[in-house]
Amino acid sequence: MTGSRVLLATMGLAGVLAVTSCKGDGKDSGGSAGDADSCGDVDGAGGDSGDVPNIYGKWTVSFGHHLYDDNDCNLENLTQSDMKWFNSNMEIDGRPPDVYAYFDDDDEERFYGQLNSSGGVVFTGMREQAGHNLYLSVGGLLYEVPQVDRDEIRGFGYVGVDIDGEDAVIDCWLQGDFVAKKSGN
Repeated sequence: MTGSRVLLATMGLAGVLAVTSCKGDGKDSGGSAGDADSCGDVDGAGGDSGDVPNIYGKWTVSFGHHLYDDNDCNLENLTQSDMKWFNSNMEIDGRPPDVYAYFDDDDEERFYGQLNSSGGVVFTGMREQAGHNLYLSVGGLLYEVPQVDRDEIRGFGYVGVDIDGEDAVIDCWLQGDFVAKKSGN
C-alpha cells in the first residue's frame, strides 16, 4: 500500500471506531460526563415522541405497590424493612447496551442488564438478605414524561426467594410493579 492509502485506511478505521464505540461511562473507564451523555442515550439525541432518554444517573425506586406473592413464603427473618435497600435509590452506569444498576449506594453489588434502542431495559442479580438468597429481576420501558420533564422506567419486578440460601432453588416468590424516576445525574 502506498502512504496515502494507508492513511485513508487508518482514517476510515478510526471513523468507524469513533461511531461504534463509547469513550467512557463516566466511572469505570474515566470518561467525561459528555461521553456518558452520548453513550447513555442509545438512540441518539432527539426530541421526537420515540426518543429514549439517557439511562445513566440516579433514580428513585419503588417496588411492589401492587404486590402479589405465591402465598408459600414463610419468611420469618425477612421483614419489610429488610427490603428498604430495594425501595430507595438506584444508580445506573455501564456501556449500553450492557448496563448495570446498584441500589442504596452499594456499588459493589451490581445487577447487570441490557438496554435496547426502543427503551426496553432489564436488570437481574442476586442478593443475600436475612439468611435468604433473593434472585431479582426488574425492568420495563425507559421513557420521558414531558408533562413533568422527568424520565421514568415503568414495568415489573420479580423476587425469587431461596429460603435456606443453600440449594439455589427458588422456594417462593414475590412480584409487583417497578417504577424508577430519574432523580439526578
